[in-house]
Amino acid sequence: MKFTYNWLKQYVDFAWSPQELADKLTFAGIEVEDIQTLGGKIPEQVVIAQILSSEKHPNADKLSVCRVNDGTGERQIVCGAKNYKVGDKVPLALPGAAMAAGFTIKVSKLRGVESQGMMCSTEELGLPKGEDGLLILPVDAPVGKKFAEYVGSDTVYDIEVTPNRPDWLSVVGIAREIAALTGNPLRTPEVAPCSGNVPVENLASVTVEATDLCPRYTARVIRGVKIGPSPVWMKQLLEKVGLRSINNVVDVTNYVLLELGHPLHAFDYNLLRGHRIVVRRAANGEQYEAIDDSKHELNSEMLVIADADRAVALAGIMGGKNSEINDATTDVLLEAAYFNPPNIRRTSKRLGLSSDSSYRFERGTDIEGLVFATNRAAALIQQCAGGEIARGMIDVMARKVERRRVSCRYAQVNRLLGVEVPSAAVKKIFAGLGLSVVKDEAALCEVEAPTFRVDLEREADLIEEVCRIYGVEKIPAAMLPSTAQVSAFDAQWDARRRVREILNGLGFHEALNQTMVAETVAVENRSHDSAAMAKLQNPLTTEMSALRGSLVPGLLQNLRTNVSRHEYDVKLFEIGRVFAADGKETLKLALATTGRRNIGDWERTEKIDYFDLKGALEELGVTAEIREIPLLQARKMDLRDAVYVAEVDFPATTRGEKQFRELPKFPAVVRDMALVVAEEVRHADVLAAIENCRSKNLESVKLFDMFRGGQIPEGKKSLAYSLTFRAERNLTDVEVNAAHEQMKRQLEKTLLCEIRES
Repeated sequence: MKFTYNWLKQYVDFAWSPQELADKLTFAGIEVEDIQTLGGKIPEQVVIAQILSSEKHPNADKLSVCRVNDGTGERQIVCGAKNYKVGDKVPLALPGAAMAAGFTIKVSKLRGVESQGMMCSTEELGLPKGEDGLLILPVDAPVGKKFAEYVGSDTVYDIEVTPNRPDWLSVVGIAREIAALTGNPLRTPEVAPCSGNVPVENLASVTVEATDLCPRYTARVIRGVKIGPSPVWMKQLLEKVGLRSINNVVDVTNYVLLELGHPLHAFDYNLLRGHRIVVRRAANGEQYEAIDDSKHELNSEMLVIADADRAVALAGIMGGKNSEINDATTDVLLEAAYFNPPNIRRTSKRLGLSSDSSYRFERGTDIEGLVFATNRAAALIQQCAGGEIARGMIDVMARKVERRRVSCRYAQVNRLLGVEVPSAAVKKIFAGLGLSVVKDEAALCEVEAPTFRVDLEREADLIEEVCRIYGVEKIPAAMLPSTAQVSAFDAQWDARRRVREILNGLGFHEALNQTMVAETVAVENRSHDSAAMAKLQNPLTTEMSALRGSLVPGLLQNLRTNVSRHEYDVKLFEIGRVFAADGKETLKLALATTGRRNIGDWERTEKIDYFDLKGALEELGVTAEIREIPLLQARKMDLRDAVYVAEVDFPATTRGEKQFRELPKFPAVVRDMALVVAEEVRHADVLAAIENCRSKNLESVKLFDMFRGGQIPEGKKSLAYSLTFRAERNLTDVEVNAAHEQMKRQLEKTLLCEIRES
């Protein structure tokens, strides 16, 4: 949707600059996609010229040589455009003009022919893009006048309108928003068409057969019009927003479309057979030719405007070739209607045919406002093309329009917005937006939504309006609490999550076992005390005859399953409910481990022991009895190594939340070092020796290789380490190398080792 700054000011007063207007609209929820300044950046050397002649360029097939009159005399211009004819008036850039594209016009030769300037397109002038080729000006454009003065300084806005706000698809709709923001009154156009003595019913008839697709259809007749060019002010305004001027009648319908947001269509009255309008569904296979020369096959789901014999318009989308306004038109039938939005959308998509009218109709137009729109258009046609308006208007309406009423509680406004808006301010905002307050109480008000506001259906919609107009920037920013209030269930869920994260980090995997077990499962081993079990009265099978009294048997069975599949190093935990014979439920945590301590670590093959499980429980911040199933007993259970298990009531709390530290800001520098040491020297001895070197920038040490044999003497081994250096700045190679060499010398003395080059 495009409109201009000066056009908007015709309907409401405001003191904002063009950029401030864009900012205000954006804060009110109207997205401004583009802003273009007209006139102010057009060079003074661009004037209006008239093309006197055009000849083919002697040395280039795609160029022409034109003679033009610039108001002071004739000039020769070489041109590559094809959309002009002799007699047209165009913008002409004279030598010295600095163009918007970044070049300056000079007298130059093009393929051997001198060109004394350049005839311009809209893009070359920095104007909104129009048709390809030269910008063809109205026939009454004064030759020799500076083009910047002719166009006038203005700003064109291109806004993106959401589907739920069709009222913004009009200049008056945007002006209404400005009126609400400023508190200034909205000035709607004055309409006073001069009607003749002949009633419109004597000249035409309207029948609406498909009232479900067309709830309202109106028609007016204007006789004795003279088709010709539109007034300069209308042409220029339409061209600023990217519409080509056609003739005075068609231009009026386009102007009112943009001004009021309601599409209209003008038929040549004398081309309507029987002077009848029939609004009906199309016949399957019916052929139709639109005014853009496209041909379509229709079906019965599509709505057409027909005369006594054939379709003359595709309802809400595009008029027909057989009834369009032409140079010979003298009488006009003016249509203003409301069409079913989903039907327009489906038809437009099915035929691949769209227009400015369909864009609006498929979003929902104002069923009441169409009367004002047709009156406005009739008056403008009379003003621009002359003629006599028939008395009255044919108005076929299927049903009475009922306006929606929506209540708004002031307390709810304050609660949702987080700021207190006085009730008087709320009502003033509604009034500024054209919403009538029909009920006013201390705690709430009720408004009647006008028919142009198709989006207002519930209280939240009204509160959104208050937010937009009151000002989003007035609502104070506040940090949300770091944690929300939670229920006991939520707290327990969070606790389970923390336990899972900790145990997963320690290499444990979670197991999930059945709640129903066999009665004998609790006494299959003697690693824990068996408790009386809650037995089922009607078990499905003997394997599911009781409720488990402990999590440990299930974990032991999980260990056996893993070992049977050659997974010997296993750490498991389970969180679940256990049951006593009296039906009491308890949430438990159980852990079971077997096999090696460091799974996948080639250099450390120690078996898990009591302290591994103790460390895991300490990490959780709980204490529990740890039981060992010795190797002999474990092997009777088909396990290869000793097993350690623990079971505890699920901990209500764990050792604090995770602690985070900032990621390093500066890069690390890594150096490798290999030491040949005596066989009895341990890895821990090397770490202690490195620690004693006290290199302040040493961040970490990692053993990545151990080697015996080959060139390594008997009784010795090679240990290779990766040393990482980092500081709160960028380290240089010089200082890292110096620290590395110093460490080597100290280790040679401390460990009596030999440093190998790695």
